[in-house]
Amino acid sequence: MLIHKIDDEVSLRLFNVGDAEEFFNLIISSKPYLKEWLGWLDYVEKVEDTVETIKSRLQSLFNII
Repeated sequence: MLIHKIDDEVSLRLFNVGDAEEFFNLIISSKPYLKEWLGWLDYVEKVEDTVETIKSRLQSLFNII
């Protein structure tokens, strides 16, 4: 997995399917605000939608590399 360590406490990594539930809860709690910039949120209604979004984005990323 791609990980970029910022310092001893902070690092960045790619999303994975294990992040879906937490990501879903985050976007749902802010959905009215985020929809202004993220039109795809109209199609997110359950955790499984987020799983599919993450899989699709990762697939696109790795097809490019």
